[in-house]
Amino acid sequence: MNNLFRSHDLFSRWPFLCLLAFMQTGAVKADLAATCDVAQQLDCSNALNEVQSGWQFGVGVATALQIPEYIGSDESHNYLLPVPYITYNSPNLKVSQSGITGKLFNSDRWFLSLSLSGAIPVDSDDNKARSGMNDLEAVFEYGPSLKYFFSGNDESTDAVYFDFNFREARRLSLKSLDISSSPAFIARQRLAKKYWQGNVSVFGQVRWEFVSDSYANYFYGVEQKYQTSERDSFDAKGGYAGFRLSSGARWQRGKHIWSIFFAYADISSASYAKSPLVKTDTHLYGGSAYFWLF
Repeated sequence: MNNLFRSHDLFSRWPFLCLLAFMQTGAVKADLAATCDVAQQLDCSNALNEVQSGWQFGVGVATALQIPEYIGSDESHNYLLPVPYITYNSPNLKVSQSGITGKLFNSDRWFLSLSLSGAIPVDSDDNKARSGMNDLEAVFEYGPSLKYFFSGNDESTDAVYFDFNFREARRLSLKSLDISSSPAFIARQRLAKKYWQGNVSVFGQVRWEFVSDSYANYFYGVEQKYQTSERDSFDAKGGYAGFRLSSGARWQRGKHIWSIFFAYADISSASYAKSPLVKTDTHLYGGSAYFWLF
């Protein structure tokens, strides 16, 4: 484990970490760092029953613990960073860390969203498995997300739904990594009783990850020129990329929101699991956040 809140890592990654913290994604790719799992927990807009119509703004601070440099890396970091809180709610449109969501066909069951995601950059000089290889650029993703609600809807505090999405992925240099997809089954529940004079909401979800060949090869491929006595060349293939389990809880009282989360990632069955860059096939990580709403 690296030293807590290493300043030089935080300085180089700060802008993108803040962006990812503001963005929310319903799913993290198995070949990405866990930052987007963290970002999801910062989206408090549809978790509790104190959501207001119109615009709402706030500020907060988040901690993220045991975050791997990329899923499969045995090197991790802890982060502490400020995050904004910006939401807009209306009967047919919602803007939040989750992206932009609107009703589809005037239905309370189907919702169409703009889904956003990404991955922090990795300095190969600081990662033993990638030593001597090219650095990994920051990656950002965007695309449609179609949700079907078995119970509740996108605005309700209690809901069970399936989220099917496709995103195009691009490196910071704008080179395409083709697409990724993360179908997810999600349940959230607001506890009926008040706790500590506030409302408590809990959630759980499971996601299955799929990525393109170019996406998988970018994170897990090893060209022959980077082959060493300890690292064989490897042509990573796309396809199934593992699964995620995550859960968390949020407490809200007036303008104050506290959030905690835990997540587990498993890529033992991923198509690229035998890559020499995969040093561990499971991860357990977590974090917390506090928001003060204006």
